[in-house]
Amino acid sequence: MMRATTRTTLALATLLLSLTAGDACANVPLMRWTDACFKACRPPLYQLCQEKLRHAPAVTEVTAYVILAARLAKSSYDDTVGRAERLIATGSVPGDQRQAYQQCIDRYATARIGMVGVTNELINCDFANAGKELADAAAAMVACGRGLSPGTPLVAMNAADRDLTMVVSELCALLVGK
Repeated sequence: MMRATTRTTLALATLLLSLTAGDACANVPLMRWTDACFKACRPPLYQLCQEKLRHAPAVTEVTAYVILAARLAKSSYDDTVGRAERLIATGSVPGDQRQAYQQCIDRYATARIGMVGVTNELINCDFANAGKELADAAAAMVACGRGLSPGTPLVAMNAADRDLTMVVSELCALLVGK
């Protein structure tokens, strides 16, 4: 886990440096990460946005913040799916919840595809599909949560992933509107 986090951090630092060093998208504002969170999110998402962007460059284009948050969301999705798969494999999921967990894994695949798509598109300054892909990711998070019984291990992870997905969506709205 530590190795994956280090690789992710290095990749994100490289990306953010490239965006702040001249590979910027046209007509995208430069902003402090604190201002991006303030303009995009309201509590409790505001605090989550600050937590996720606190290691980002103080000032860069908004696209970099969206990409950073999207990559963090994708990484969290991978962790949640891994946990769900381990719980199923070890028989730790009650029988009536196994189908719900499997459906969550499938929904997370949809959300992950959306986050990867948004990241790749924004790196290339393509904003055309970002709103739809993020809406699909958010819907996948909500659909997963509806199938889970309260108190089961995946509930809290799904709620956190849903909130992070909304942070990405709200930050992206600074670029593409709502």
